[in-house]
Amino acid sequence: MTLAAGRMVLTFFFCCAMTTTVFTACGSDDDDNNTPKMSEIRGIGARYTFSVTEQMSQLCDYTITYYDINGKLTTEKAAWTVKDGVATWEKSVSNTSSPATFGLKVSAKVKDGTQLNDAKVDNFYPLTEKMNVEGITTDAKTAWEKTVYFRSGSVHGNTTVEKLQSSLDAMERHGGMVNKYYTFDKDGNEIASGSME
Repeated sequence: MTLAAGRMVLTFFFCCAMTTTVFTACGSDDDDNNTPKMSEIRGIGARYTFSVTEQMSQLCDYTITYYDINGKLTTEKAAWTVKDGVATWEKSVSNTSSPATFGLKVSAKVKDGTQLNDAKVDNFYPLTEKMNVEGITTDAKTAWEKTVYFRSGSVHGNTTVEKLQSSLDAMERHGGMVNKYYTFDKDGNEIASGSME
């Protein structure tokens, strides 16, 4: 091979190498600047809401067991926010792993020292038993959300203060008081549910 031919071959390979480098660099820039990065789910959050009539919040102590941060079971006495005759307990929790489990179990006991008489109790059933669940992305946005009602439909029951505890016990035995958990995957699909023990 002559010197001139050798230089032509070398120049050809050099040009090919340069062209490949330029196109690769340009392609890489396009990928970095124009392709949106998908946000990933970093956690699942829930907000529990449980409410009763103001009268019931005054007559009874409510004990609520729920799945707290990262699936830890926590039990507490309900602390109420009262507005327009409705007493509401709410709690926000989150779980950084997936799948994530959330749920509530509520029991009620007539407060010690409550005068037993023939006074009427307008409605001893809970008014609201629900939770709002949402998937949270790495950039703190909502990927999906859903509302779960622990009990479908509204129930209204009258009794007297004297018979209130037996009415509450019967309601709990027959599923009128919330006692349920749900497990969700990172896409918001319900993959398990059942009663809390």
